[in-house]
Amino acid sequence: MTNQLQQLLNRRTSALLTARPDLGPILALQGALLRETLTESRPPNVRLHVPDPGSARSRLKEGVPLLDNEPLLVDVHYAADLFERLLNVVLRLGDAEATARAAPLVAAAADGRLEPDALFTEMLLGHQDHVAALAGDVGADADFVVSLTRLAVAPLLRAYASRLATLVEQLADEVGWLRGYCPVCGAPPLLGELRGVELRLFLRCSACGFAWRSRRLFCPFCETDDYRALRTVQVEGDNRFRVQVCDRCRGYLKVGNAFDPPPAELLLLDDLASLDLDLVAIDQDYARPSDAGFRRAHPPAGVPAK
Repeated sequence: MTNQLQQLLNRRTSALLTARPDLGPILALQGALLRETLTESRPPNVRLHVPDPGSARSRLKEGVPLLDNEPLLVDVHYAADLFERLLNVVLRLGDAEATARAAPLVAAAADGRLEPDALFTEMLLGHQDHVAALAGDVGADADFVVSLTRLAVAPLLRAYASRLATLVEQLADEVGWLRGYCPVCGAPPLLGELRGVELRLFLRCSACGFAWRSRRLFCPFCETDDYRALRTVQVEGDNRFRVQVCDRCRGYLKVGNAFDPPPAELLLLDDLASLDLDLVAIDQDYARPSDAGFRRAHPPAGVPAK
């Protein structure tokens, strides 16, 4: 499967570079980072008790993602190894600004001031503010550390999501999950996808990549369906992507036609391909809310991973 993903990554990056040569430098770095996440000597260790359908149904009907308050195993060795390899990619291919942002992190990692258990556990829980605080404690760039840590734990979250995907999909029609956050891990969507001839809207999780059905007239961040607060902005010449903005919370979501939805591992390529829409939305004072999603809780103290 990894070889197939590597080949798909190569084809999609090549096609994107042909269509958008202006993205060459950033695509080279992002492609190399994604390629590193697909290069593994072993799969991440995952321990999870999959709930029975009745229990899962109850939790989802209450709006609780299935990974909330679960004592998950955090494969720190896997995440730390990937984190180091990703950092080396940035040092090798990044520009002067990226290298400068990485320098304090390199120093903190070298002298043991960055605690990997706390770093990767907090990101697995989706607590980006805690990860930013840990970065600040060692004098590292918070945004840089958050971005790199998110990539390092993404394979772990995808592995947990794969354990739960079938169950969530089986319960989807019955539960009617119409929340603006992932039913698996609680993270907000990275993108929206219009699928099939009916152009049904699916949201793609920014953390684990899971896809869930949503409503067309709906803000996933404040969950309003007031048509007066929602509108769509399109960039001239872009027939695939558009951006949905909300005048209630000032959030935005990029939405694209997805006749061939990317696997979760390559979702960031579509985010990169629609970079112009981020600039349009930000220029109009919209943003991706930093506090969106369901804030998952830590498990009770002393409860071991199942």
